[in-house]
Amino acid sequence: MTTQPFQSSIWTFVNKGALADDSDEVRLKKAILTLISSGIAILAVFWGTLYVCTGYPYSGAIPLGYSVISFFSISHFFKSKQFAAFRFSQLLMILLLPFLLMWSLGGFANGSVVMVWAFFAPLAALFFSGRKSASRWLLGFIALTIISGLINDKLAMLARPMNDSLNTVYFIMNMGAGFLLIYVVLHYFVKDRQASHQMALKSKEEALQSKAQLQTAYEQLKENEIKIRELMLTDPLTGIANRRYLDQRLEQELQRSQRYGDRFSIIMTDLDYFKRINDKYGHNTGDAVLVQFAKVLNDTVRSSDFVARFGGEEFVILLPDTDQQGAAELAERMRQDVAQYEFPGVPETVTASFGVTTVTQAQASVEVLKKVDEALYSSKKQGRNRITSLA
Repeated sequence: MTTQPFQSSIWTFVNKGALADDSDEVRLKKAILTLISSGIAILAVFWGTLYVCTGYPYSGAIPLGYSVISFFSISHFFKSKQFAAFRFSQLLMILLLPFLLMWSLGGFANGSVVMVWAFFAPLAALFFSGRKSASRWLLGFIALTIISGLINDKLAMLARPMNDSLNTVYFIMNMGAGFLLIYVVLHYFVKDRQASHQMALKSKEEALQSKAQLQTAYEQLKENEIKIRELMLTDPLTGIANRRYLDQRLEQELQRSQRYGDRFSIIMTDLDYFKRINDKYGHNTGDAVLVQFAKVLNDTVRSSDFVARFGGEEFVILLPDTDQQGAAELAERMRQDVAQYEFPGVPETVTASFGVTTVTQAQASVEVLKKVDEALYSSKKQGRNRITSLA
């Protein structure tokens, strides 16, 4: 008998911030945010009291202070009707409360149980403000998490360890309270939607839009991940693989060669007198020579081969399924191509020296690179613009 009047009273209360000319969608957003804010503030009173009673008075003061500020913010919103300011203040408090409480408890060991509440900020922003705003709040959450990680050891030294059983009970209670709040919000959300068929249609449309936005965000995230990986593994000047990528690929090729017994050769090459080119024609010209040198090497190899910048003017070519003679022949073609190439801004002939080796037994990448470097050094020592092969 009393359930319906009680629910009606709650719904009347949370709608006090609505304006007469608000659309149904805006009115619903104001009501739901007021409901969330009130629910968290009430729970904050409970948790603050609980922390004080269990021997954590300073930690308890944080949610108690939060509840006072939150109720004041709700009251001010009812009077001013300024939803934007109310929305921002509530999202900020919802985001900061778990971190402040976690820090006061001594970091992640004692306070990780409260971090479930921090997710309400970006999730609420997604509903109340849109995807861009939710992304900013999510970045804020990530930044605070990183800061927490950096100061976690210091916090742990200052705090009194929490009993494992109490920590577990707090975790279960936090999860339960979180789901309860979500249930209450969803209950009134569905109840309001059922009041109007038009609102139901709008809800479906918004759900589809949110799903599409999340899918778009996910696809964008995957694209960004691929781009970041490419940047991490690509030499910014020449556009070919960098040393990091070379180390990964060399390790893979060595393992494959040892597992299946395939032939595997390596070429290391170095531009002759490159310092003189830089000194004589300038570093911009030197950079252009490196770019063209990398292009000559890349144009000569097969699609299964791998070209990477080793460092400075040194480059390494990995040649799967290639014996020493085949690698030496390829190196000779490269040497001739470089010598015949007209490098921009350099009127003189540019040459390169080459070292070649073949993996014949189980060897570490360091050993392989050392051997091919010795072969290249031998070519340099013998007068440059030549090829040296070491078995």
